[in-house]
Amino acid sequence: MLVNRLASRRGLRLWPFWVALASMVLFGAVVAGAAGLILWFVLGRPPVARPVPLNAAALLDLTRIALVVTGGIGGIVALVVAYRRQRIHEQADAREHGKLFNERFIAASAQLGHDSAAVRLAGVHAMAELADDSPEHLHTCVDVLCAYLRLPYVPAADGEREVRLTIIRVIGDHLRPSARTDWRDHNVDFTGAVFEGGDLDEAVFAGKSVSFRGARFVDGVLRLERARFMATVSFRGAQFSGGTVDLHGAHFATPPEFDGPTSAPPAVLLSEAEAA
Repeated sequence: MLVNRLASRRGLRLWPFWVALASMVLFGAVVAGAAGLILWFVLGRPPVARPVPLNAAALLDLTRIALVVTGGIGGIVALVVAYRRQRIHEQADAREHGKLFNERFIAASAQLGHDSAAVRLAGVHAMAELADDSPEHLHTCVDVLCAYLRLPYVPAADGEREVRLTIIRVIGDHLRPSARTDWRDHNVDFTGAVFEGGDLDEAVFAGKSVSFRGARFVDGVLRLERARFMATVSFRGAQFSGGTVDLHGAHFATPPEFDGPTSAPPAVLLSEAEAA
């Protein structure tokens, strides 16, 4: 199942409290020792004076130093505790976010598999919203929408065509420069998809690849006019049995790939300059 393909989120690892505390104290001691050694060298390595009996003033100074050191250790303890508390909160937030994503993903996937076309339409929008809300899982959600177009399909008057056109329209809306949430940098995989038209006008494909390999164009016009393909695009193995692809005004960073060695099939509409 698609749900099982999601990568599990690992929890944030924390050092044991006493290890973290000891590390902080040791780090502070090393820094203090290094500072003292550097100061000794800067002062010309003066000889160490012989110990003399401590008077009351010296004892008071030592007491003050001890209090300062004790306060510093207390500050280190407080810093370690605050660090652990923050990390624990982050870990809890990450777990909650992962749980919420899984719940929404399962619900949207269930809607896409429903018998009612109206419910499937709701699933399309739910999956798109989930992609917008979870950038780290955006590609997974887009793959699910593209995978829906690969499902076995026999044209019929049961609303399925509208579901498929909605998927293409939603993807196109996220690939245009005016998109509220940008999907342009992600690969788009229409391998083996079935198309009965669709609107991808002015879409920008800025990922590494756009695949229409083995796609079937059974009816209508898939509009890709003025689209910009920064990625490589392939139509190898595509079948045209009543549908066409309109690429007038499209821009290609590299020439699109077709089965023919020299030109696109007649069902792919290109200007002479674009075909060259």
